[in-house]
Amino acid sequence: MLNFFKDVMAPTTRSVKSEDNKDGGICTKMGISGKSAEKSTPTLQMKGYKVTDNERTKKFGIGANTLQMLKDKAKLKFPIKDLRLYMSTDGFEISDDDYFQTLASQTLFIVAGPDEIITTDADFEFEKLCKNSPLLRVADIIYEFIEKNPEQFRKMITDYENRKICRQQALDSNKQSYQSKTQLSLRTQHSEWFAGQEERCHSKEEAMARRAQDRMRSYYYKTKEELTRNKLYRQNLKARHIIDAVLEQFRYLLIGCDYFSMLFDRKCPNKHAILQQQYDDDETDATAMLPNKRLRQVIKEYTARHEILDEWSVSLCTDFGDFYCQGSYSDNGNCCALKHTINPYASRENLILFQVWNLDHQIELSRSILPALIENVRQLVEQPQVKCTLHNKRVIDISVLEYFLEIFSLKNLKLVHIVCHDKTQRANKSNGRLVCEKCHEYKIVQELMGVRDNEDAVDAKS
Repeated sequence: MLNFFKDVMAPTTRSVKSEDNKDGGICTKMGISGKSAEKSTPTLQMKGYKVTDNERTKKFGIGANTLQMLKDKAKLKFPIKDLRLYMSTDGFEISDDDYFQTLASQTLFIVAGPDEIITTDADFEFEKLCKNSPLLRVADIIYEFIEKNPEQFRKMITDYENRKICRQQALDSNKQSYQSKTQLSLRTQHSEWFAGQEERCHSKEEAMARRAQDRMRSYYYKTKEELTRNKLYRQNLKARHIIDAVLEQFRYLLIGCDYFSMLFDRKCPNKHAILQQQYDDDETDATAMLPNKRLRQVIKEYTARHEILDEWSVSLCTDFGDFYCQGSYSDNGNCCALKHTINPYASRENLILFQVWNLDHQIELSRSILPALIENVRQLVEQPQVKCTLHNKRVIDISVLEYFLEIFSLKNLKLVHIVCHDKTQRANKSNGRLVCEKCHEYKIVQELMGVRDNEDAVDAKS
C-alpha cells in the first residue's frame, strides 16, 4: 500500500517541481527574482470603516480594501441573511466596488437586509429626540389614548363641555369683563394667557400665527419623511432628484404664504367664506410679523403681487377670535351638526383645548395624496414620453402646485373639533397629475423658483 501511494504521488511532485523550475527559469532569464514578481502585483490599501445596525445597538471598526471584504467581515459581526451596506447619511445602498473605493476612511455604514427601511442618522436623531422630549411625546400619548378609548374620550369631552357651559352660564353676569379680556392682545395686558408661551410672541395674534405655522411645518416634515423613506426615492437617483426638487418648491411656496400664518390670526382682514357674510363690516389691520431674511421677503412680495395663493390665504376666525367647527367629512359641507365653537383668544384654558381641534385633510394625506405623488414621479421616470392630458405635449414635471394646495391649504383642509374628526377611509382621490411646459401651474412654480435663482445671482455678484 505504501508503494502504491509513492507511485501515485511521485509524478505529481515531479510535475510541480518542473513547473516551478520552469517559472524560475523564465524569471531568471528576464532578470526578475521571485520576490520582485510578487511585488509587481498591485494591492489596494487597507482602510478603516465603521459598521452598525439599523437600531444602532452595536458599532464596530473594520479594516478592508474591497467592498466584498467589508461585507464578509461585517457578516461575522451581524449575522444577517443577504447582508447589504447602506450609507448612514442618506440610506443609499453601496453595491459598486469602484464607488466604494472613493469613500473616505471612517465612513459609517448601516448593515441591513434588502427590504429593510433604513433609518438615516437624521431620522435616528429625530426619533431619539421624540423619545427624550415630553413635549414631543404628548401628542402621541393623547392620540394613543383616543384610539384605545374612543367612547371614554368622547364622554370626557362631553362632560368637560357641559361643565364649560355651566361655567359660562355662571359667568354671564360678568360677561363684560370676560369679553374685555378676550379683546386684549398684548402680553403686558393679559399675562396669564401667555404662560408657557415663547418670549418672542408679544401679542396673542403672533402666538396664534405661530401655531398655524407649526401645523404647516408638521405637514411638511410628515410629507418629507414619507417621500424620502419610499423605496423609489432610495433606489432611483432620478426619482430622488425629482422628489428633492418638489420638496424645495413646497418650501418656497410655504415661505411665499408665510406658512399660512393667517389661518388663526383674528386680525387678518381676509376671512374664510363661512365668516364673510357676518363679519365683513369691521375694518382691521394685519398684524406685523417678525422680520424675515431678504430672500424670504422677496418671495413673499412676489407671491402677493401675483396673487398665487390669495384665495386660500384667509383667516378661519372672526375679528373677536371665534372659531367654528366645519363639520365631519361625512357631513359633506362647512356646517357642524353639533355646533362646536371655541375662542382660544379668551383664556389659556381655551388655548390649550384648541390643540385638539384639527385641520382635517378631506383628500387624505397618507392614503391618497402622497401615494399619488410617488406614482406620478415613478411614471415621469419610467415613461418620460407620456403626453400631457391638456396640451398633448411631453410631460416634464408633476403638478407641484396642486399637490401643495392639497397638503397645506384650505382647498383641502377643514378645521374640525376632535369629535368631528372622521378617520374612516375615504373614496376621494388626489387631483395631482403630470404637467408639460404649457401648463399654467408649471409656469407659476418655475417663475417663483426663478425669483430665488435671481436673488442667488445678485448675492453671488455682491
